[in-house]
Amino acid sequence: MIILHSSINMSELEDGSIGAVITSPPYPMIKKWDSIFEQQIIESPKIRYDGSGPYFIYRAQLEILRRTWAECFRVLVPGGIMAINIGDATRTIDKEFWCYPNYAWTTTHCQELGFIPLIPILWKKISNRPNAFLGSGFQPVNAYVSQDCEYIGIFRKGRNRTFAGEEKERRKRSSFTKEERDDWFQQIWTGIPGARGSKSSSSWNMTIPYRLMRMYSIIGDAILDPFCGKVGGKEFEKMCIEWGRSFVGYTLP
Repeated sequence: MIILHSSINMSELEDGSIGAVITSPPYPMIKKWDSIFEQQIIESPKIRYDGSGPYFIYRAQLEILRRTWAECFRVLVPGGIMAINIGDATRTIDKEFWCYPNYAWTTTHCQELGFIPLIPILWKKISNRPNAFLGSGFQPVNAYVSQDCEYIGIFRKGRNRTFAGEEKERRKRSSFTKEERDDWFQQIWTGIPGARGSKSSSSWNMTIPYRLMRMYSIIGDAILDPFCGKVGGKEFEKMCIEWGRSFVGYTLP
């Protein structure tokens, strides 16, 4: 099921009805997402930010995401996992280059909401850029480290999830192989490229949500992606059904 409105309000979902949240939201301060954030800020009159300039806009964009994380906390089962693929943003505005630490703010907000932060995954993306170097040639000091990794933050709602009765049997049937366990539970993921067309859409390589779905949900769970996109959401939903899960996605119309 894909619902066509903002995930700031997921009133269609009951408390504790979702087994796992797996998502890759719009990244604050990435230019292609400016209009999406602007629309939601305008439609959310309670969002205020004092001052002007990129920093204040950045905080307003983060607030949009924070409200969705609050709803995710509400709808997750006790002990459920929220996995968020998010990258920091680099951008030059008014000739000033900044790195906007999206993962750090996401972790702070999730912890304030009651989530327990777990060890994150570092996704070392295969880049299509022939030269990722930014800066001043071979001379110090005005060069920047190339941005090769994104984060997959892992956040748990309270203590470890417990299983009993029929759920315990479904958990057993959801097991992965030793090879999958040894590969997926390493902190650094390599060899997975970004999705084609991701510069202009919300597409992501389905290897990422596939692994996270298998790692953090069991057969019969409902999976939530609050930023699924129309195309990616349909692909994710199909994959969930194939692996015995149901799917709920939110995307703007």
